Amino acid sequence: MVKLADPMTQIIILGFICFCCPGMFNALSGTGSYGLDPKDSDVGNRAGTALSCLFAFSSLFAGALFNILGHRVLLILGGLTYALYIGSFLAYQYIHSLAFVVISSCLLGIGAGWLWCAQGAIMMGYPLEGEKGRYFSVFWAIFNLGGVLGNAIPIGIQWNSEKDGATDGAYIAYMVIMTIGAFLTILLLPTDKVFRKDGSPVVKIKYSSPIIELKSIFKLFTDWRLLVLVPMFFTSNWIYTYQFNAVNGLNFSGRSRYMNSSWYWMAQIIASIGYGWFLDRKEWSRPTRARYGLILLAAVLAATWAGGFAFQAKFGPQGAVWDEEKQNYVKNKADYLAIDLVRNTGDYIGPFFLYFFYGVADAMYQGYSYWLMGALTNDTNQAARYAGFYKFVQNLGGILAPIVQTSTLGNAPSVGHNIQNATTRGMGEIIIAVVLVFAGVIGAIPVAYKAVQEHTIEEGDEAAEKEAGFDEVKA
Repeated sequence: MVKLADPMTQIIILGFICFCCPGMFNALSGTGSYGLDPKDSDVGNRAGTALSCLFAFSSLFAGALFNILGHRVLLILGGLTYALYIGSFLAYQYIHSLAFVVISSCLLGIGAGWLWCAQGAIMMGYPLEGEKGRYFSVFWAIFNLGGVLGNAIPIGIQWNSEKDGATDGAYIAYMVIMTIGAFLTILLLPTDKVFRKDGSPVVKIKYSSPIIELKSIFKLFTDWRLLVLVPMFFTSNWIYTYQFNAVNGLNFSGRSRYMNSSWYWMAQIIASIGYGWFLDRKEWSRPTRARYGLILLAAVLAATWAGGFAFQAKFGPQGAVWDEEKQNYVKNKADYLAIDLVRNTGDYIGPFFLYFFYGVADAMYQGYSYWLMGALTNDTNQAARYAGFYKFVQNLGGILAPIVQTSTLGNAPSVGHNIQNATTRGMGEIIIAVVLVFAGVIGAIPVAYKAVQEHTIEEGDEAAEKEAGFDEVKA
């Protein structure tokens, strides 16, 4: 009989909540420009920037709210903001209100910060030390199944449609599923009622005060282990702007975009299961797994982004055309590839596999980030703070990436001056992304090789720190 108080059961429920809310969001965003027509890519970029700004701010303090209000409040309110956000894009099809889209993006930024902080605290804080890779893989597989099935909705609805963006039916279906997901939160138990298999509680503190939480948040900025991981955290959202908008959104037909996005999230499921197993292999010590995991990650990233450079060489802005409606210079569609999986299948296969491996690499990159943070604490309260810090830094990258993409270096320069002066055919954008990705790998080296111990040493356990030699690291 399944026990509701079992941590794995709670992780599975959490996975289905995220399946419905951010999973459906990922299905839509993975198609590029949130399902809008490619000519409205500026709207998607502005929405993404507004979302990331508030997401970053909300995440920084979400750990405090988690430890004061609990995860259920954060998850249900955060989940409902996803449905509102999708509604704003449906409305844009009719009233073209950028203001409504931006306001909804800001509200989602706040709600997503709450939801993902609660998610991170549960995923990192609930499992035993030797099960953290497994818990990540179970959650990540269920969550990304939302992206897979979420793309099946518009594929089925508009397979033969000539419309490049999402239809009304697709937007409405997303909203219904997201609302259901938000209310699945009622199945989650309070943290003090959840116990690990060894009988230990998943949380040590029942209540925390605002003053304690604020001090704990600012203390994170003095923890060298988190500071050296900042490049990895920062880059993990940056790459989405390039992959979703520049690669998928600008170069494929509507149905091909949805197919690519579906398999991108399927790749995440496959990779998270395999990589989670790898990071939990009992034959190796935990420090050894940390090091081997980083080496494997670096190899996959190098191979995938090499393919990315080869594909980028085939497209990118090189000339502007005059748009009578906007009375300005805009992107020339002839500068992009217009690939369709039916009409030109031969041209589709290679880019399809590249996009699939972009999904593999992303699952490993984010999975390794979570695994490292989970190796630094077993306390759900502290895990909430780590998750908030992670999302704060991650969304700073989400703020800046669209700025690069719409600049003269990017693949989607904004109308007017930028598109007239585009100089690198988008190669500048991918170079910046790759430099940031490998800066993240380099930043993870001291944590993987020095900070990860066979057993987690919680802050304040001075005897254990001295025994492990960890006091030398802190000096």
